[in-house]
Amino acid sequence: MLKDVPFDIVYSTGEKEPIEFFFNALTESNQFDLGLGYFSSTAINVLSAGFAYFIHKGGRMRIIINDLLPEEDKVAIIEGIETNEVSFEERILEDIVALTQVLSHQDKHFFKCLSYLISKNRIEFIAVIPKNRKGGIAHNKYGIFTDEENNKVVFNGSANFSKNALLFNVESISCYKSWTESQSDIERLNYFEDIFTKTWNGASENVIIITIDKVKSYIQSHFPVQGSKELLEEEKEIIADLQEYADRIKNKMSDIYENELGVSKVPAFPFPEGARQYQIIAYENWLTNNYQGLFAMATGTGKTITSLNCVLEEYFKSGNYKVLILVPTRALVQQWITEVKKFNFINIHSTQENGWFEFLSNYFLSLQLGIESNLIFISTYQSFNGTKFQKISEKRGWESFILIADEAHNMGSQKTLENLPIRILKRIGLSATPERIYDDTGSNEIYTFFNSFPPYYTYSYSMYRAIYSEPASLVKYFYYPYFSTLDEVELEEYKAISEKLILNYDSKSGEFNEYGKRLLIIRKRIINQARNKINTLREIFIDVNSKEDSLKFTFVYVPEGKETDYSSEDVVSYDLEERRLIKSYGEAIRKYGYSTHELLSDTKNRERILTQFSEGKIDVLLAMKILDEGIDIPATKNAIFCASTGNPRQYIQRRGRVLRKSKSKSYANIYDIIIAPQDNYIDSLPPELKEMEVRIFRNELNRVANFVYAAENRHQVLNGRLGILGDKFGIDLIDLIESNLKIDKNCNL
Repeated sequence: MLKDVPFDIVYSTGEKEPIEFFFNALTESNQFDLGLGYFSSTAINVLSAGFAYFIHKGGRMRIIINDLLPEEDKVAIIEGIETNEVSFEERILEDIVALTQVLSHQDKHFFKCLSYLISKNRIEFIAVIPKNRKGGIAHNKYGIFTDEENNKVVFNGSANFSKNALLFNVESISCYKSWTESQSDIERLNYFEDIFTKTWNGASENVIIITIDKVKSYIQSHFPVQGSKELLEEEKEIIADLQEYADRIKNKMSDIYENELGVSKVPAFPFPEGARQYQIIAYENWLTNNYQGLFAMATGTGKTITSLNCVLEEYFKSGNYKVLILVPTRALVQQWITEVKKFNFINIHSTQENGWFEFLSNYFLSLQLGIESNLIFISTYQSFNGTKFQKISEKRGWESFILIADEAHNMGSQKTLENLPIRILKRIGLSATPERIYDDTGSNEIYTFFNSFPPYYTYSYSMYRAIYSEPASLVKYFYYPYFSTLDEVELEEYKAISEKLILNYDSKSGEFNEYGKRLLIIRKRIINQARNKINTLREIFIDVNSKEDSLKFTFVYVPEGKETDYSSEDVVSYDLEERRLIKSYGEAIRKYGYSTHELLSDTKNRERILTQFSEGKIDVLLAMKILDEGIDIPATKNAIFCASTGNPRQYIQRRGRVLRKSKSKSYANIYDIIIAPQDNYIDSLPPELKEMEVRIFRNELNRVANFVYAAENRHQVLNGRLGILGDKFGIDLIDLIESNLKIDKNCNL
């Protein structure tokens, strides 16, 4: 970790060398944001000792450079950026083509590093030019290193990233650390972080951004690389050959190779205490169920680790592993890669890599030739359903794989059901709630495919158990329901749909036909996006300000429209109305003096935003759909549900986000906005339509009961307005709560 390095305040040529600073920072970081005027390929060559190791550990880079570069320097940028000025990009491409004709071994290593980062989508470049266009240049030279624990080191100074600057010139840089007690150092660190963020986001008043992406394919085609181990071996040779590195740098790299890279790591459980008892039971149940099953586990209880432990146990028996992991979104691909690496599994690939189809085709060709090798392959459901993947799915060899389907309810979509990987016999489905709302057919297909049926799934770990068992996996919480209504326009729309609904409703069974179900979804959207909810949100802020010190560390789940179909999409999309809605909620919250940020799937600098939120620099995150992707910030203490989702999967997942354990909290608060039936409307209905409305409201209270049954203040809630509404409409809330407890009891047998 960066915190373990005794960084000096200043590094100067002839004393503490600048190159030593960069080397130490790179080898301890997983993110490097660099902003500078001139950029030279030889600079990274000089730093290649740390660069390849940085890459091997999963490091990511963002680089901001000046567009006025010497011809030989432009080449370095080339690895890929799409420019707004075609002539500039063409000039860069010409320079790279010329340079590649006369590269040294060290130069080639540098471009291989870039090529590898491009293939993994772990490097981004932008160029900047002054807004005044009077010939001045953006000549800042600074950078931010960040490690896995979010420790940061910022440098700023005269050292250009060139060989002469780093090795021979009299140069100096200043260094600022995030863990210092010096307030002035912290202010300087924040200052340079702010400069980088504004420039990267196009918010700087001084420069114009020029992107340059088209040359990525050129670098990849001319500098192919198989993996990070190949880069490490090259790096080892370069260090041995070059005399310019100080002995202490060579010695540290030697220690790294000997202690961390020299020994072939074997798969192992990532925590010294080993698998927990419930993870062992999950594996045993999976074996008993003929290597098939659904793990219905509450958000925050370790579904990913539990499934990978099954793979690990099978590896211990057979000495090999082949795994296909399916996930809904691209963001989850990266999260799974991180988790898989913790187990020391190797040969990890995904559909996010360029050339994945060729790689996977060659892998199965090797299998058919009798050449066996371990593999963890991660795909989104969209890519899995694509023509390319389905072509590979027909090949022999899948029989030896284990399937892990994350958010397994997605397996029940029509498109995925047509492509079920039936050749894979060992199957694990993960989901807090495997069932599909309004889709009994899809749900039953999932249960059959995984040979696991509710309520007795192969393994279950309920939220109640996660909160109240010892040791607890989640924190306790308090639940506060708030009630809102439809406005006049919305109520008229609601009435019109309700009149159609009664024609498609069977009062004996309480069920709707298919057309009725579609109408129900449309009407549910009216409730979900009710405009009066913003007024109720204000009421929550007024109440909370009188109860708590503040609403820092708060998620606000903003109402959304259509749910994303991950069988054909692997990123969340939004329409104009959804974007307008999240902005209006943000404006309402900011009036109370809280700092906010909107969090959408396409939000830039998402990791930085999440970090600022976890550090308390942003008070409230407004989220729409994105927090269903597995984003976890344990510091979150409050959640406000403005989205009246009736989908158990969504509200159970979203509640789990705020219940994760953290040293900074002992409990969580959940505020829930409920659209209650309006008396003057309900009382005016004929008996049959009134009965339908009450049944629908009862279904809404199923969600409320699921919140209440595990809440610390359940008795107070039942004695409040919620209890009054239940009595008014003849709905037995105690019975609904006991139903949830019964499900928990059955699941945990």
